[in-house]
Formats: sequence, C-alpha cells, structure tokens
Amino acid sequence: MGKLVNTQEFRRSALHFKKYGFYTDLVPGTPEYFAWWQQELERCTNGYTVGDTTITGDHYFYLNYVQMKVQAKTSKGSLTKAIDFPGFWDGDYEYFWLKEIARNGMDKQAMLDLQMSTTVHDEWLNGGHHLIVSKARRKGFSYKNAAMTCNLFNTKRSSYTLLCAFDKKFLYPKGIMTMAAANMDFINQNTAWGKRRQVIDKQNHKKASFLEYVNGQPIEKGYKSEVEAITFKDNPDAARGKDADLVIFEEAGAFNNLKDTYMATIPCVEDGGVTTGQMIVFGTGGDMDGGTVDFESMFYNPEPYNLLPVENMWDDGGDGTHCGWFFPSWRNKGPEFMDADGNTLKEKALTAETVKRESVKKSAKDAKVYDKMITEYPWKPREAFLQMSGNMFPAGDLIHQRNEITTKKALQGVGTPGILVDSGQGVKFRPSEKAYPVTKFPHQKGDNIEGCAVVYQSPFKDQDGQIPNNLYFIAHDPYAHDSSQGNSLGSAYVFKRPNPWSKPDDMIVASYVGRPETQDEYNDNLFKLAEYYNAKIGFENDRGNVIPYAKQHKKLHMLMEEVEIFDKSNGFRAKSLGRNYGMSMGSKARKSQAVLYLRDWLKAKRSMGEDGARKLNLHYIYDVALLDELIKWNEKGNFDRASALLVGMFYMQDLMTKPVVMQDPLDDGRDSFFGRDFFV
Repeated sequence: MGKLVNTQEFRRSALHFKKYGFYTDLVPGTPEYFAWWQQELERCTNGYTVGDTTITGDHYFYLNYVQMKVQAKTSKGSLTKAIDFPGFWDGDYEYFWLKEIARNGMDKQAMLDLQMSTTVHDEWLNGGHHLIVSKARRKGFSYKNAAMTCNLFNTKRSSYTLLCAFDKKFLYPKGIMTMAAANMDFINQNTAWGKRRQVIDKQNHKKASFLEYVNGQPIEKGYKSEVEAITFKDNPDAARGKDADLVIFEEAGAFNNLKDTYMATIPCVEDGGVTTGQMIVFGTGGDMDGGTVDFESMFYNPEPYNLLPVENMWDDGGDGTHCGWFFPSWRNKGPEFMDADGNTLKEKALTAETVKRESVKKSAKDAKVYDKMITEYPWKPREAFLQMSGNMFPAGDLIHQRNEITTKKALQGVGTPGILVDSGQGVKFRPSEKAYPVTKFPHQKGDNIEGCAVVYQSPFKDQDGQIPNNLYFIAHDPYAHDSSQGNSLGSAYVFKRPNPWSKPDDMIVASYVGRPETQDEYNDNLFKLAEYYNAKIGFENDRGNVIPYAKQHKKLHMLMEEVEIFDKSNGFRAKSLGRNYGMSMGSKARKSQAVLYLRDWLKAKRSMGEDGARKLNLHYIYDVALLDELIKWNEKGNFDRASALLVGMFYMQDLMTKPVVMQDPLDDGRDSFFGRDFFV
C-alpha cells in the first residue's frame, strides 16, 4: 500500500470540536452558517479530497462526527481509554473504499490510484456487490459500521438500514445499535442536522420523523430514514419482506444458520437481479462458533453469494486465489504502531505480535490458551477460523503444519495421486495426471468429489519383496447410501504401525477420500488399497455397505474384526456388539474416548527437527483437507476424514497386542490372506 500523507487535513472539523467544544464559529441562522453545514453534508455524502488523496463520505463522517473510546496516555505515561474522535488509519481508509467499490464500482485506474494493498480483479469492479470481512478483535469495526449506519440515516431520505445479529447481545445494550443511537444523539446535540424521532424511538428501532396535526389528524412528516435491529436466532427468515439500503451482519460467525439467513435476506437488497442495496457480513476471530463453517465457506468462496472477492494476500499458499477481505491483528494496532499520518508500521507491529505469541506459547500450560490467542488476534484468515468450541485438537500446531505444506514445495510433492489397478502380480499403484484428489474442506457444490488414492509413502517390502503382516492397517469412515448426490465422503487412511524396519513410522502413508458414482466403485478402490498395502480394513459399521460388499466378493478376511477394548488407564470399556466386523461409533462415550486417543496421537512427540523443535505425529500429516478438518473439528459438524481417524484410534489400541511380523520367505504367498486363490 502506498504511504498516505497530510491525513490530518481530513479531520479539521473534529480537531476544531476537540479544541473548542463546537464545530464552527459562524453565527447560527446566518447564510454562512448554513453554507458551512451544507458543505460538511456534501463531504459526508460524496467524500472529500486533499491533494492526491480522496476519502469516502462514510470515512469523512466517521473521522469528524463519531466519538468513541480510543487509546490515550495518562499523565504518568500509561495507556488508558478515553472518549475521542478516531484517528486517520490506513486500515479504515481501505475498508471504506472497498465498501464503496463493491457497491458502486470503480474504474481500474482510479482504484490503482487509491494505492490500496488489496487487489480487486477487473471483472468485479462493476459494482452491485456485497462485502464479507474477517477480522481480528478490537479493531473498532462496530464503531465504523455504526458510523455508516448513522451517516446513511442522516444523508438519505427514507433510507432503511437493517442491523442483524444472531443474538441481541451484539446489538444492544452495548452493541452496534446502541452505538448508532449514541451517534444520532451526538449529531442532534452538536450539528445543524438534528432529526426528531417522535414516532419510533425504541431500543431496537429508530425513525427520523415527527407528527404534525392537520385538521386534527396526526400526519407523519420528516426525513423518514430508519434503522432497525433484528435477531435471527432460530429464524433465518426474520428479514423477509423488508426493503433495505444497507444490511449489516454483526458477528456473523456466531450464526449457526448463516447461509440460510444470508440467502433469505438477499431479496431485501436485490430486485429482479438488480442490486438495490448492500449487505456487509462481519466475523471476528474468537467470536466464531456455530457459524464458523458457513462463514468460512462464504469467505473462501464469495462469488456465488455476490460477495466481492479479493486476492488472498494473507494465507500461506493463497497466491492466485480469491477470498473475502481480511483485517489482521497487526494492522491498526494502536498509535504506538502507526506513523503521524496513520500508516501502519508493519514490521514493528509484527515484531511485537511475535514476541507476545512466543511468550504465551512458552508460558501457557494449556495449549488451548495459545490457540485462543491466535484465533482472537490472527495474522491470517485461517487462524481466525479456528474452531475453539468443543475442539480438543492442537489447532495452533495443526495450522503451522498446514502452512508448512502450502508454502514449501518439497512438502507439496509428498503425496502422489493415482489409480489402483489389478495386474498379474497383484494390485499396482500408477501415478496419474487424471487422478484428482478432493483437496478442499468443506468442498463446494460443483466440485469434483470422485476422489482418488494418494500415496505419501510406498509400502515397505523386505528383501523377498514381501510386506510384513500387521505393518499397515486402514481406518475407514463410509458414507451412508448408494448415491453420488450427498455431502458426505468416503474416507480411508492407511496407517503404518511402529516397527523396526521402516522409518518414519506411526504415520499416515496413503489415503482414499471421495464419492464416486456408486458405493461399489468406492469399495472396489478401498479393497485394492488394502491389498496394495497388505492391510486389513477397520471401519465404522453403523452405515455403508462394506460388509455386504466383502461377502459378495469373498473378501471378509480383509476386514478387521469387531474391536473390544478395555482401557485400564481410565476404566473405559468398548464392548463388542456382535457385528463381527468393524466397530460402532454411535455411542457418545466411544466417540469422546476416540477424540482423546486422537488428540494424544497427534501430540505424540517424535524426533527433533532441524530447527531444534520437537516434531509431533501431526507433523507427518500431509493431507491439507484433513488438517483443515482437525483444525475446525467439533461434535456437530460433518468431518468425514477426521471420523476415519477416530475409528483408526480404536484399532490402533487393539493392535498393540498384535506384533508386526515378516512373512515366511519360503511361502509362495498363498497362505497369506492376500495370497489365496480368489486374489490371483
């Protein structure tokens, strides 16, 4: 972003008020007085230019007619909060311009002249779009949005602004609606723009109008602009039938029905394919819970929702991809980290943030403290989308591993996609450019989800070309019915157990995730994968048709028997349900115990890395979509890949008593379970 200069010129009205307690020395009622206020109204409506820099009307209003709590120094030099006008900061400059570009469009050269850090591609500069924003905590966006609300209320007759939240706590008594109302009161008290709110002046609804009696009858008159706050908890249709100029979704990450709510609200601002208003969707790291998956899905795939896409300059590996707009914690960090013109001192801010992160990481006994800090003060969108509620997995370390994979070419090439084929010498794996793994979580409608096998490490074979028995096993989570139209994916992961011959071990060496046209096709590939690794299949037997398929094709011997576990360390018992093969995960107690096993497996310490840091099991996971599921995991969502690992944890416990053994080199293989007559 280009360096902004002479920015205090945009705050002259605020600085005058701050010094004298009023905006103008002109005598009220004189032509000069009204002309001055008309000029200010023009700046609040259409923006203001100083030198080569122009700001929007909303930004001008925010700088000069909004009072808020800002950082201030006490007489002893310590920091506190005091009521004041906001400063000019580059992050605000960019936000207000992106809102303007999304709504009204802009010529490409004019956008380049703004010297923003954000890139909007040409095809999205035509206007008529909405905006989605993910941000760090404590960046003042509620004040900025309240300012936009009040400015529209004050400058456009009969305008209607809708402030939306999942829960009323984000609206009032300390939320955005209360801020907007306080701003209206400040305008009425200190400007020539005062507007009576005689007809509707409620906590959740304000209207600029009054009653005038004509022939004894009350007639509503006035500016008639309105602001209303509504909640969508348990009711995504709450805004139906309303016609809005501006709709703001406050803390959208708290919505557990965000997509339904958004789609039901679009008619408020669009009519017959024409955009008549604008919606802005906000989410703050640390305040995302029930709506994290929906919010993240919309953020990373904004185009179908008519949300302005920008180039992803934040995420590791995000180059060349699009997403919503992100506001990191190091931006607008505070006066100490800004120059006199409001330009963020990025290196200084990042250094301070890094020191704080390292301090918390070293001192916190609970890893969740560090994870919580990351999601509340993120540097990247993916950090903001950490699933904190109900997620026991080490999200911070998982994000680090994901970033390593997406930024280091050597790690990106670890997994090889391909096809499994029968041959005269058994199943072979053939790399193929036409094999497409499912690499996104959550996948989007229209994505190719047929899937394929991905090999991270080929099977180990002894000097006789044999794969030891019990060296590998497959953890499999099937999908429910024989259709390619559902959302669930079949997920299978090949684990290599600890052993004295092939290192590294205790890791995932291959995967097959997908949903081809039929379950038979999926199962065919699953059993080929098992044969390729001389592995038996452990699976969840509450759904799918693994057992019927195995019976039909005489492959029951390739299934792991029903597991029965008694864990003496905590008294947990998983009894057999008499299903012979696979295991049930329908019990809440079983699933909870599997989560604990998986958490401990992910955090199990391994060798020391080149940088001196201890490597964990999770550092040997190279499946980005699996890492994404583990990062976002909760008990309510659909996490197919993670579910396969949960099944695998029980089988890993069960296999502890079964040693890895070499096959007999004199054996021709026909006595091994893959060497029987119906496999050759």
